[in-house]
Amino acid sequence: MLLLFVAAACKKDPPTQLELSLKEVIISNLGGTEKIVVQSNGKWSATISASWCTISPTSGSGDGEITITANNNFTNEDRGVTLYVTSKGLKKSARLTQNYSRLDTDKSELSFGKEKSDKTVYITSNTKWSIEVPQGVNWISASPASGENSMDVKIAVEANQGMARGESITIKYGNTSKQLSIAQERSTNSAPTKPSLVSPADNITNANRLPILRWKSSSDPDNDIVIYTVEYSKNSSVFSNSNQLSDSVYYPPAFLEENQKYYWRVKARDNFGGETISEVRSFTTGTKKSYLDGEYRVAFENTKGAKPSELLFIGDGYLPEDHEEGALFDKDINDGIEHFFSVEPYKSYRDYFKVYKLAGYSRESGVTQTDKSITKNTKYKVMFKGGSSMESASDIVFSMAKTIPGVDDYKLRDMLIVLVVNQNRYAGTCWTWTDGRSIAIAPVSKSVSAGTNFRNLIMHEAGGHGFGRLADEYISSSNAGKTITDEEKQKLRDRETRGHSANVSLTGDSTQVKWKHFILKPGYSRVGTFQGAYYFPLGVWKPEISSCMVFNEPYYNAPSREAIVKRIFTTAGVEYTLEAFVAKDIEKAPSQSVMVQTKSMNPLTFIPLAPPVYVK
Repeated sequence: MLLLFVAAACKKDPPTQLELSLKEVIISNLGGTEKIVVQSNGKWSATISASWCTISPTSGSGDGEITITANNNFTNEDRGVTLYVTSKGLKKSARLTQNYSRLDTDKSELSFGKEKSDKTVYITSNTKWSIEVPQGVNWISASPASGENSMDVKIAVEANQGMARGESITIKYGNTSKQLSIAQERSTNSAPTKPSLVSPADNITNANRLPILRWKSSSDPDNDIVIYTVEYSKNSSVFSNSNQLSDSVYYPPAFLEENQKYYWRVKARDNFGGETISEVRSFTTGTKKSYLDGEYRVAFENTKGAKPSELLFIGDGYLPEDHEEGALFDKDINDGIEHFFSVEPYKSYRDYFKVYKLAGYSRESGVTQTDKSITKNTKYKVMFKGGSSMESASDIVFSMAKTIPGVDDYKLRDMLIVLVVNQNRYAGTCWTWTDGRSIAIAPVSKSVSAGTNFRNLIMHEAGGHGFGRLADEYISSSNAGKTITDEEKQKLRDRETRGHSANVSLTGDSTQVKWKHFILKPGYSRVGTFQGAYYFPLGVWKPEISSCMVFNEPYYNAPSREAIVKRIFTTAGVEYTLEAFVAKDIEKAPSQSVMVQTKSMNPLTFIPLAPPVYVK
């Protein structure tokens, strides 16, 4: 008995055994559940450190099975965690991985003919998915309409009995979706109607060498987009020079031959091959010419100064036909140039200027008037904004200006652009940028009231604000009885630091004012300090009782004339002296006729032009 007891006491426990059936477990991204078998000869415990999955049971004895349950993975990345099982001194692990939901298709769109047919789309996926066709769309079907993982799907369409149609079907997976576009062509196609030629008139002679070919737009029974091809030739049976466009007007890119007969026609074609051809018309050119769209010409060159002061005159609201030499565009631009140089000091210093004219075709005549609910399609998008305020698409203006050789962003800082507007209306605004660029907008007002016609607008906006960089000297009715505010004082000081506003002052002290050198100078008896300017009746002064910057009269006061000449001389490289200025300053007071008109002005009824706009 003693021997048996000793033998039993000396017997050792068997060695611990622990194994897992898998070292890596891939779990489905939707409702994923997997199992792993534990092989053990003792007690064991299992742990995991993740919030997106759980294990059960977490402990056991002997062989057992652990169930792993994962939440749906709707994130944008895969995720993983390590499962650890321990038994006494042994520790085993298995890597648990769950992919995020992925789905792709080998095609993003399908196009079908008009017949009943089907096409296959291959879905590459690691998740469950379903296909949804929009409610009420019964001509598209998908088979199968749902599935899991990758497979082929057949998309079928019914025969089309009408117009072209299209829809997008949705493939949903996880918490997201993918679109598949379906298009089906129409069952029949109707050609567009024949283009009807409008101008030039058939068999016309002495036609412009740059004719504007116009026709009435074709209509399409199927509402298709219509594209036109213009063909013109000296041979009525062999057409060439084809050009495609969507508009119903065509501008030849170059002058046609003089005294030559041309034939022309227009084809209309839709996207589905339907085509019609207009009648053939003819015209015979003469010698008349027009400005090409975007063509520039030099009106005159400077003959004095090392470098000229440059002006660019452009027009908005002018049709292609208006650009015939000597026609409306030429007339208005030439008038604008002459108005600019019709008043001193520009008249005497004309030889220091180089002036350009630049053509720009507008689709419609006149311009947009927002206050009258009138909208026009024009080259520079000029619009009347109400009152006398105006604006343009300045980016287009500057872009067109830079088509002139040698004109770049740097040169635009010194070049004044005068934008003449083909609209009989009193208004005008000068836009000035802190880098020096300026656009003076002036419509061709035919008003007979003093101070309100085209000439007055050019002098005030272009000659005054644009080139002279002068301030307004009138008093706004809304500021009656008010003193200039601190905010407006600061704005004025900011402009003075850039060389602007030489004609107004924040002091009335004749010994401190900017133009003190003119006060009591022989010949300048008009010059003094007169309170009321720059929109306010109090706290700001002007040098003379009236001038162009008050009622738009054709007269600039002495400090204004001096500022203009200083700018001309700075550009020309000429040293400025007061003595030289005075010697050439031939008009030190307005003419008698101007004074009569000024006296007839009623400040209570006269509408001043809008203040200039300063842009950073």
